[in-house]
Amino acid sequence: MPSSSRFSGHGPLLCGLVATRLIGWGTTFYSPSVLMQALDRDLGLNAEIVFGGITILLVTGALVAPAIGRVLDREGTRRSMCVGAIICALGFAVLSMAQGPISYLASWFVIGIGHAMSLANVGNVAVAQLMGERTRRVIGLMMLVTGLSSSLFWPLTAILMDAFGWRATLLVFAAMQLFIVLPIYAAVPRFHGHPAPAATGTAPASSLETGRVEPGKRRMAFWLTAFAFSASGLVSWGLPLHLISLFREGGLTQTEAVWIATLGGPATIVARAIDATLGERLPVERVALFGLLLGPLCCLILPLAPTGIVAAGIFVAVFNAALGVISVARATLPLALFGRRGFAAMLGQLTVPQNIAFAVAPLLFAVLIERLGASATLIFSAVIQFFGFFAMLALARMLARAPAVSQ
Repeated sequence: MPSSSRFSGHGPLLCGLVATRLIGWGTTFYSPSVLMQALDRDLGLNAEIVFGGITILLVTGALVAPAIGRVLDREGTRRSMCVGAIICALGFAVLSMAQGPISYLASWFVIGIGHAMSLANVGNVAVAQLMGERTRRVIGLMMLVTGLSSSLFWPLTAILMDAFGWRATLLVFAAMQLFIVLPIYAAVPRFHGHPAPAATGTAPASSLETGRVEPGKRRMAFWLTAFAFSASGLVSWGLPLHLISLFREGGLTQTEAVWIATLGGPATIVARAIDATLGERLPVERVALFGLLLGPLCCLILPLAPTGIVAAGIFVAVFNAALGVISVARATLPLALFGRRGFAAMLGQLTVPQNIAFAVAPLLFAVLIERLGASATLIFSAVIQFFGFFAMLALARMLARAPAVSQ
């Protein structure tokens, strides 16, 4: 089948949106890891302040996401994404002129606003408004590629810093927003609204528009979804950042720990590829259940297994595969549950608890590992994830008891 038919003529635009995600996540979430040494040398910023910028980005997104979501449902995504790209460019320009911790962190507040308006959940809303019933597969395929953000932008950032310095590197990031990202966002078609609700006596609206959750159970479904993904996110945004420390505490050398940790990226991509190609055969909540069960089981088994390269490698591969499945479900389950009507507003509301969990996670796990040690931290991770699993299980049972909805 030709690409243009498969993607309803939007194939080139979807490829462009993939590029915007690579640039967006690569220049924001992943760049501080490379910038940190230069920021410490020139501005005296320690690791807590450098990565505090990411915390500010996530918290800012949580604060503004509900309001942005309501606008996206009314007007579509193009205007918001274009304005967001300009604000991100401004944020990077301001960051390039930072002289200390206050100006550095204030810059991330600006970037956080632009990030929330143009990246984050906005890209998923754009895909849902364009692709309809094909949304789940398209988002899965896009996430498959965007999982390479760190692999692309860690070396690119390092090369730019070596050649031009960190301030010029940030100006290059600003230029990317204006000359690559902004034109792609401007190509998103105007939004003409969702189909009007069916009139009395006519055929009922499809589940694509209204979702699978009955009106009286939508609040409960929302909180179960928010709790499941926030609990999972608390672990997935915290534990992987400290895997090298955990493995070193378990007896592996620094080199062994680093190379084993790098297995996480390929495992996540493989899991997303399988979900994108085969996942549509199963309801998305069942796929999420599988990931939410696999993650905590890994965290329970690792402390009991003999510490070694093989056990650590299997843990990283399976655990990150579970996270890959969950990340796709986090993007697509709200659409299946609540439909395209009000989808952006619903994602905005879900962003609040999730982003708070994401922002707290790195510091929380640093404290846990220091105070409790590796084994206790893994058991804590398992317990948190099991809470998320049981919330998703309750949601799946609710959906199984619901009457069939027209497709």
